[in-house]
Amino acid sequence: MIGLCLLFVAAGEPPLVNYVAKGETRSWEPIALAEVERFVEGKVLSGLTAGGSLRLQRSNFSELAKADYKLIINGRFIEEAERFSVYLTFGAGQKSEVPSFFVVETSAPLGKQPRAEVQKRIEAAAAQAALRLSKLVTPHLERLRLNLEPPSMDEPLPLAWGPVEVPTVTDRRKALQTLLDVRNEDNERLTALAEIRGYAFDQQAVRNALERCVLFDPTARLRAECVDALAPVYRNHVPTQRVLLHALRTDVDDQVLKALVESSATFVGFSRLETIATWLELLTRERTPERAAESVADRLREEKDVPNLLYALSACLKLEAIPSGKKQACTGRLLDLVPREQRIALLKPYLLQQPVYGTGQRMAFEDALKSLTRNQRTADPLAGELLLQVAERKSAHGLRYLAVYEAADHADPTPANLERLLALAREEGLADQSLRALVDVVARNPALIAMAIGALDRLEAQKPWYPKPSRGNPYKELTQARDRLRRLEKKQSP
Repeated sequence: MIGLCLLFVAAGEPPLVNYVAKGETRSWEPIALAEVERFVEGKVLSGLTAGGSLRLQRSNFSELAKADYKLIINGRFIEEAERFSVYLTFGAGQKSEVPSFFVVETSAPLGKQPRAEVQKRIEAAAAQAALRLSKLVTPHLERLRLNLEPPSMDEPLPLAWGPVEVPTVTDRRKALQTLLDVRNEDNERLTALAEIRGYAFDQQAVRNALERCVLFDPTARLRAECVDALAPVYRNHVPTQRVLLHALRTDVDDQVLKALVESSATFVGFSRLETIATWLELLTRERTPERAAESVADRLREEKDVPNLLYALSACLKLEAIPSGKKQACTGRLLDLVPREQRIALLKPYLLQQPVYGTGQRMAFEDALKSLTRNQRTADPLAGELLLQVAERKSAHGLRYLAVYEAADHADPTPANLERLLALAREEGLADQSLRALVDVVARNPALIAMAIGALDRLEAQKPWYPKPSRGNPYKELTQARDRLRRLEKKQSP
């Protein structure tokens, strides 16, 4: 009992989270928006506070970031689909140890339902969204509160988009029917598209025909042209934005995805949240083309905060993609957006388990290694320990050399790490870099100098290497390392 009480005291108080709640609709409002905001807020709060891992406090947007963390509860009626979407965004306030998360849940159809059933379905979506967010946030909060190991990041992205429905086009105009009939030749459909594209803004039948073209036309060029033709509409029209985001999640052609990424970059408001989440989803898919992955990674780099980034990167690192640019879109472009401690937790399973073969895998692995210490001006023992573990991993092959190099400025200067570097130095391919790293590590703890000099003397006496002219002389490196240590020792003498 005493032990449990001590643990509770040591664990500390759950973090304080400021929150705001806001709803939106354009015209369709089966229940007054203010009323919807109240019961959505209630369902979300009860779901998130049930486990006692956080404290929620109502706020306003100007004060939102003044607590430990912040939560934004959004809801939106989607007129043409007759549904309601709940968006929950959890992020840093005064603290940033917990990753940012974004959750979306869409209700069952609301059209032609009695008021009580509409409320019930909206509340069910809100409760499910809260449950999704709680499952993501709670392990990270408990890890900090109880000083545990970082939780696993193998969960799929917490997104439930709901179906996208495009009305059937009943307008019998020849150009519309020609575009939609995929039995027609491509040039005929392109001609029909040119004839109708100027009417997308003010004619629903034309807009729906173009949306169906984006989703269903078998020719990539036609799909991309139809995306462009929707430009007067998609900047402000939510149903069209939902169609294009759905296409972005399902299409696999580079030309079409380029048009979709460029169009989605113009979305604002709640659609902006969905856009960023969709870009992340592209990074987690095996079938996403290399150029599309690079394009969305470049777009994401421009964002100040990217909810779900940590989980998307975890999934991206597990991809089996052969083209080098796909995984490098994550390792080379996005790892720097992740706070240092979170980055180390993210990369540890990847760096210690990922097979390193082929140019693409090696380049991504190298990016990940370098990201551990990039822009880190002081020694980082956490990164140094992981780098030494990679150096000791024989299946990392030639990248072990880089791991030793990066570890030199960060490994904790302890007798145990001195022994580890000496063990690595016995391998001829790592000898020169391990000996240099040994000196750099010992220089941060002068108490190890005498021990290191003695260890180098014993290593030299054992003659562990067979020098080859093409690879340099490890014995020469050993002599230089010992000389550097003696100079350091002399400086320490009174």
